[in-house]
Amino acid sequence: MHPILFKIGSLPINSYGLMLAISFLLGVKLASRRALKLGIPADETVNLSIWIMAAAIIGSRAFYVVTHMEQYTGDPLAIVAFWNGLYGLSMLGGVILAMIVGFAWILKKGWPLWRFVDAVIPSFALGIFITRIGCFYNGCCFGSETSCSIGVSFPSGSLPHSVFGGAAIHPAQLYSSLGGLIILLLLLFADRRKNFPGFIFSMFLGLYGATRFGMEEFRFFDHDPSPFFGYSVFASRAGMTDNQIISLGMILASFVLGIWLYYRDQKSSS
Repeated sequence: MHPILFKIGSLPINSYGLMLAISFLLGVKLASRRALKLGIPADETVNLSIWIMAAAIIGSRAFYVVTHMEQYTGDPLAIVAFWNGLYGLSMLGGVILAMIVGFAWILKKGWPLWRFVDAVIPSFALGIFITRIGCFYNGCCFGSETSCSIGVSFPSGSLPHSVFGGAAIHPAQLYSSLGGLIILLLLLFADRRKNFPGFIFSMFLGLYGATRFGMEEFRFFDHDPSPFFGYSVFASRAGMTDNQIISLGMILASFVLGIWLYYRDQKSSS
């Protein structure tokens, strides 16, 4: 665990912040290159990426606060202080708000909606792959206790150590990172074939929803499961988490949207 990688003078370079910056720069480069094939100038894609990044941070913080309101009853101002502490962001909320802002921007610009979304969505998967490595170094978003051989122990002074001590826990951050890499490779491979507009985006929704649903079973949670469902698929806790419920919605949406876009494309081609 290395929350502070190094210092430039007296300025500490945070591992999560650095990985977030790297993922943003590489994601913008990938999205810009793919969008150029649609005739969208690179500077336009960069502008959109800045808004999406802002939306991702706000959405991540908002979703975390909503699911952890008990932490802010005594200090409401702490809601906006997302930079304090080792964690306080929920990536799923950031992905959802970022997609909403992205869709609104694309519609406003009048760009080819589904083709452009297909072009930029792999950057989300790239971001998951890189930023989750930052989570591991930072010690946030950690896993539950495990006896398997790939379990890891975090040092004294870290948040995982304050919960589990020196016990081995799942490296859930690295599981999520690997999931993001697999999604990225699958999207880029699928995009080599001729697909209907919106296919890559629909595929992302389903793959991300499925991997996020499964990853939840290995993560530690400091709040109760959702009251809407009283069971867990793998029986590791008393109920589904909020993230799992949303993930199921994303999987369902991927099928519904994919079918609708497929028949829409078939109808326009006939």
